[in-house]
Amino acid sequence: MSFVEKRSAPVPVEQAKTSGELFGVDTPDDEPLTRETALKVSAVFACVQLLSNAIATLPVDTYRRVAKRRRPIEPPAWLIKPNPDIGRITFFGQIMTSLLLEGNAYILVSRAAGRVVALDVIPASMVEPRYVATRSGRKRLVYQLSVAGEEEPSDVVGALDPKDVLHLQGLSLAGDLRGVSPLKAASLTIGSALSALEYSGDFFKDGALPGAVVNVPGPMTPEGLKAARQTWRNIHRGRGNRHGLAILTEGATFQKVTISPDEAQFLETRQFQVPDVARLFGVPPHLIADATNSTSWGSGLSEQNTSFAQYSTRPWVERIEEALTALLVADTGDAKAFVRLSLDAIQRGAIKDRMETYRVGLASGIYTRNEVRALEDLPPDTEYGDYFQLPLNLALLTPDGPLSLSGGKTTSEPDDEPDDTADETGTDPATDADETDDESADKPKENAPVDH
Repeated sequence: MSFVEKRSAPVPVEQAKTSGELFGVDTPDDEPLTRETALKVSAVFACVQLLSNAIATLPVDTYRRVAKRRRPIEPPAWLIKPNPDIGRITFFGQIMTSLLLEGNAYILVSRAAGRVVALDVIPASMVEPRYVATRSGRKRLVYQLSVAGEEEPSDVVGALDPKDVLHLQGLSLAGDLRGVSPLKAASLTIGSALSALEYSGDFFKDGALPGAVVNVPGPMTPEGLKAARQTWRNIHRGRGNRHGLAILTEGATFQKVTISPDEAQFLETRQFQVPDVARLFGVPPHLIADATNSTSWGSGLSEQNTSFAQYSTRPWVERIEEALTALLVADTGDAKAFVRLSLDAIQRGAIKDRMETYRVGLASGIYTRNEVRALEDLPPDTEYGDYFQLPLNLALLTPDGPLSLSGGKTTSEPDDEPDDTADETGTDPATDADETDDESADKPKENAPVDH
């Protein structure tokens, strides 16, 4: 029997609680479709680990927008170390794991004297956002907390106000207060992978399929079977006898047993499930060690890595930035403050790409040399490192004008040449004429005398 055959009638998807019920497979030790059982699938574990680690290790900075420019400000203590028990990387990793597996992340905000002092990620299974009616007849959003037992219904233990909870949602449906849980939305995909995993484990662990068979015509006594088996082992067992010549007598024949195509189908199924799960999380398959249908080097791989940063990580990063920015504004009272996670750090491992980016940024006047050196954890250039460079001759732009690297102003500057238009008093006739025209623009013009 192959693993695709059903041993019992499956139940509807919306009623299925286990992969066995979903696929009609009777496994007495079958487990519910939870985040723990989903992580047993290597592709799910790899995708969740990749995305959570990539985002959790991004540098986090705080800024204040001033006159369309951002100025760095000192980050609050709760952003550097969210609570005394865990650090920033673990904190962001918990947020991402909750979002990727359950579609929601709930962060409990603890305050003292009105200021934020700690952040804790609450398991999504314990929180249910819902509306409650107030005495005035209006509805108010609360986050209901519950503790669920293994075999008992959940017990409501309290409710949190929205100001005490940061709620991050994944894919959202209109009118729904919670994000869509990938475990429920992709229960068929993950459940199929779990069933194939369980079948392969049972097949190789408890299977009774022998490696070869010796057919002997006619009946044999138990003593004869035992003696024949022992004789075969004595002759052919061992490193030096594994390829020895076998001589069969009494009409016996040797037949090697191979796995049937139906039984081998689960190998192809498990191979297909890797890109299927990668598609679910938006991860290029080669990043979880599957380069079956994609290039493994060169520009194709670079483009896939770029798309991973743009389409896989950026949406999650912006969700986190939006939630933390709202908390920063509420905590500091500064409406112009915001939080940024630097996606440039994803490309930090490719030194050639980094150097090319810096070169273009320097030549275009986007970066100063000290900004580039700071990105590479190098000491600043105290003399000229804070000046921008001109694209053509790499001169330094100072407040007094372009300055060559050898010192002094460039010879092409107009300030170094005499101004022929200025008179002896130092005034510019053209400028004076312009000002005179501006002052007399509103006066009526008199007719000029005409010579006859």
